[in-house]
Amino acid sequence: MSLGENTKKIVLTKVMKGFASYLKKDPEGRINKTINAVATMGERFSFLPVFKNQLSGVKSLAEKDHPGKQLVINFIKDTNVDVLKKLAVNFIVNGAWVGIPKQRAITKREGFNVPFFLLIDPTERCNYHCKGCWAGAYGRIDMPFELFDRILTEAEELGIYYIVVSGGEPTVYPHLIDAFKKHPDMAFMIYSNGSLFTKEFSKKIAEVGNAMPCFSVEGFKEKTDERRGPGAWDRVMQAMDNMREVGVPFGYSITETRYNIEEVLSDEFVDFMINKGAKIAWYFQYIPIGDKPYLDMMLTPEQRMHSYERIHYIRSHKPLFAADFWNDGPYTGGCLAGGRRYLHITADGGIEPCAFIHLSQGNIKDMSLKEALQLPFFKEIQKLQPYSDNLLSPCLLIDHPDYFRKIASMPGVKATDATAENMSKEVGKHLDKLSKDWEKLSRPVFEKDFPEVAAKAKEYKKKKEEIIKKGGGNIEQFYVSDEIDK
Repeated sequence: MSLGENTKKIVLTKVMKGFASYLKKDPEGRINKTINAVATMGERFSFLPVFKNQLSGVKSLAEKDHPGKQLVINFIKDTNVDVLKKLAVNFIVNGAWVGIPKQRAITKREGFNVPFFLLIDPTERCNYHCKGCWAGAYGRIDMPFELFDRILTEAEELGIYYIVVSGGEPTVYPHLIDAFKKHPDMAFMIYSNGSLFTKEFSKKIAEVGNAMPCFSVEGFKEKTDERRGPGAWDRVMQAMDNMREVGVPFGYSITETRYNIEEVLSDEFVDFMINKGAKIAWYFQYIPIGDKPYLDMMLTPEQRMHSYERIHYIRSHKPLFAADFWNDGPYTGGCLAGGRRYLHITADGGIEPCAFIHLSQGNIKDMSLKEALQLPFFKEIQKLQPYSDNLLSPCLLIDHPDYFRKIASMPGVKATDATAENMSKEVGKHLDKLSKDWEKLSRPVFEKDFPEVAAKAKEYKKKKEEIIKKGGGNIEQFYVSDEIDK
């Protein structure tokens, strides 16, 4: 970073901390004025168009008194001012102003894609034994702290400031807080069952100020305890109370199954979580991987469409940021995985495209993160993305199982559980049929709800196939100038 850029960073950091303090004193009365000031700041400090567009979106929500405005107000009111300052600086200054331009400059200069975030499992150990756990077949081991620290350091050097921490149960990892302390400029999100979020541990999270948990639940008490074990609901409710008490924002995470889909998307459940203090909701479909695949737990195409419709309703009517990991393909340009926008590193160092794609072509112990991003199977995945011009069908595994088989058969690619083997058995047959049924149901909806995106996706897919046919193209053509991706 040049002297001029470093000076701008110092100024911008002070400005963001000032905004946080200013807003904290009167969120309702000062929200619109602050958002306008931040939008103006985006021009002054030369934020990339993608971030300016996001600021414009937030400004529009505030002016229309959309529930998103109340979400921002709730976030500010419920968050400790020091945590608020830290998160504002790490997300806006480090992640957006410093990080994204650095990622794109490296992508353009060196010819490999740098993702926006990493998903890392510092441990695969867990104190729960949930039915159908996606990570249940991994060995119950910890990642050496030196390795975890190295990955985070190398990520920051590439402009990656956002890290998602999963497992296993991350809080059983003895060096978790140490990692947060050693990398204060990074923002961490933790997927946790909440069982170890004691008052003491919650205070430590507040003290570091750069980590936000998302707690896994399966619905209300009965369904959560049924899958996660007796007492799981009470423990996670206490964890949420502890987070609220110390002023650290949190969210909840749902695995949608055939048996809980109505409950977890109901107004009753969502309103309960909002009143509890949740600001973010992550909805994932059950995927037949991990310890043992349970095909009966998978959503039907009709249930998946119900999730799509309900989450859009929740976004427009509730003060909650709700994300639908698969059905949000129209907003993300399709699949995020394979190093395009993120990748997954397991506790034993396995380098995977995604938390749900259990294939690896190398180990981070044997290479740098920069080298990992250039693995051949990542490049092949990125060439295939988006896998379809129907962006409601974005997933390599459940929507395009033949592409999964293609990647799994590449030289040097190894399965990290039985998923690849199962693709030639009942699981594979089920996904072949399910993907076709979903395509029939979802394509008309995608083209109706997102006509402009659908037209761009079709045009981009065709253009990309022509580039590859003529001799490959380069990553800059595929991503830096990708209109769908902006």
